[in-house]
Amino acid sequence: MPDIARAIVDEMIAHAREELPNECCGMVHARDGVPVAVHRVTNEAASPYRYEMNPLQMMRLESARDASGETLFAIYHSHVASEARPSPTDVRMAFFPPGEIGREPMFPDTYYIVISLASEPPSVRAFHVRTGGVVEEEPIAIVEA
Repeated sequence: MPDIARAIVDEMIAHAREELPNECCGMVHARDGVPVAVHRVTNEAASPYRYEMNPLQMMRLESARDASGETLFAIYHSHVASEARPSPTDVRMAFFPPGEIGREPMFPDTYYIVISLASEPPSVRAFHVRTGGVVEEEPIAIVEA
């Protein structure tokens, strides 16, 4: 069960609300397995139905992680009107090339966090996407830091 500071969760929710009517997306970096920073990434799809992370921003964040010793804790995005669970499109996009679910996902140990704005308060849930397109939920413990 991942522990995530309330400030990290609040930042992801704020990002989701600010991007309405479209989905937001971004990355959460960790130090020693503890989430420490939310990094907003442009949703190139600019859509309320899907997200496509800006590849140049992703590459820059990867370089910054390498330089700082941080790791990729989670990829997050929002759902505007549906539940906080990866959609079939989200699952397909977790693989490279997209849809090659027989392979290992691009980020096999990374959480996929989905924020749903379909209700108040928003729902925030974490998942792993596994080979074969299997989705496993990992309960989140929101901690006060």
